[in-house]
Formats: sequence, structure tokens, C-alpha cells
Amino acid sequence: MNNDRSCNADVWASLYDTVKEDIGHEWGFDSLNLAAALELQEYFDTEDLQLRDQIQTLAGSLPHSFSCAICMEEQAVDNSVDLECDHSICRTCIRGHIFSKIEEHRFPIMCPVCVIEKNNRQPAGLYILPISGLLVQQIGVNERQYAIWEEMELSQVSILLHCRKCQRSVLVDREEHDESRMLVCPLPDCDHSWCKGCQQSVIIDGPPHSCDGTKELDRLMKQRGWKYCPNCKTPVQSGGGCTHMTCISPACNTHFCYVCGQTIIRSALQSDIQTAVTAHYRACKLFDSPEE
Repeated sequence: MNNDRSCNADVWASLYDTVKEDIGHEWGFDSLNLAAALELQEYFDTEDLQLRDQIQTLAGSLPHSFSCAICMEEQAVDNSVDLECDHSICRTCIRGHIFSKIEEHRFPIMCPVCVIEKNNRQPAGLYILPISGLLVQQIGVNERQYAIWEEMELSQVSILLHCRKCQRSVLVDREEHDESRMLVCPLPDCDHSWCKGCQQSVIIDGPPHSCDGTKELDRLMKQRGWKYCPNCKTPVQSGGGCTHMTCISPACNTHFCYVCGQTIIRSALQSDIQTAVTAHYRACKLFDSPEE
């Protein structure tokens, strides 16, 4: 090191002589202090030596190998993959793990060490971080595998919707799909809409829809002037003539008026039925047909 400093001092001295000879007299630099220049050079040399020592110390403190958390083998640090959970896994092991999960269409793909620790309930409150798409790209998956990965990743926020009318499928927002009862084909040249529950076609902003058909039946009965049995709600249609209706549902035994829809009596005894019918039709017309 002393030889280097002597060499540097000689260089500076030579440089000083050159500068003094070329421009010193012209610009009045005769007072340039060679000792100050040499002192400055010595300071720079000392600082450079300190930086080199720090770099060597830092390099010596870094590990040259690591133990893979999967295969437990000692491997070069350059072959490690540091996950967001701080588990160090070799590229071979993490590549095999990612490949297998992609082929199984399992998503999201979690750190295998975190999954084991979670299953063993150690440590408590462990949160498993999923493997990122950037790592999947860097680990070296092929085009087919990455296409599967993108499809699985997209499925987290979208769902494939198939329209039975135009026979086409399109991805739609999963949250909106989950919140909707009625689905509408989003393609611009198709206006088909249907119920998500029963898959029946419906008219948006049209008559109320029910999967069991009760609302549609109510609408039809009102249109046709039909009546429900006031007791068991069995639909009844009158062909005209007498407005005294007897429910045909077994064991219902309900007699009601087709004009006003009110119950006349619930009985199987003819004497009671006759008395109740006579009393009711003092106010209603026995032989009036319902309004169409």
C-alpha cells in the first residue's frame, strides 16, 4: 500500500510540474502548494481503502448458500426464490409446485411451507400469501400453462356467462353476477334476458317473475277472471251459469262465491251447505257469470 502511495505522490508531483510549467506562470499559480495536493491525495486514498474494506466485510457477511425449505438441500443463493412470506425455496421445488397446481387448476397458488404451517396451526394467526403472477412468469412456465394461470386469475373477478339465445359466451363481472337475479346478455346484438334461478326467459321491466310460476299464474288468473279457492288457494275456473263453487281439492270442503270470491261455508253436510248458500245469495247473484 505504501508503494502505491509513493507512486501516487510521484504522479501528483509530475502533474504539478507539468501544470506549473504549462500554465502556472501565465495565470500566476506559482504559489500552488504541492504539499496540500499530496495531502488531499492521501485523504482520497484513505477513504478508498475504507470503502474497499467495507465492501469486503459486507461480502463476507452474505451467505453463499441456503437450505431449501422443501427439499432441505444446501444450494447456492442464486438458485433461491424468496417469496413474500420470507420462505426461501429453490427454483426446482417452487417450479414443480407451481406446475402441479396449474395442471390441477388450483387457484390461488399458496406457498407450500405456509400451507403446512397453517395446517399445523403454527404459528397462530398465520396469513398465507398467494404466489404472484410475476413469479409464475419468472419461474419459466410454458405458454399453455400461463394461459391456464391467466384464466384462473381472471376467474377470481369474472365469470363465464353463456347466452342460450345467441349461443355465445362472454366474461362478466363476478360481483355484479352474484348480486343480480336477472341476467342480460351483454353482447351488443343480443337482447336476451333470463332468470338466474330457473333459467327461464323473462322481460326486463315486464310482468313480475317467480321461479315457481306463482306470479305468472296470478297475472293469468286476473286476466281471465279466474278465482282461487279462499281456503287452499286451488285455482278454479267457471264456465258460466251458477256462481256457487265447490273446491275440488280433496278434504277442502270449501264452498265459495265466484262473483265476490268470499267463503260461503266449509262443510260436507248438505243441510249446512244449503242454509249457508241461501243466506249468501241474498246479496250476491247465484246465476250471474263473472265479468270477462
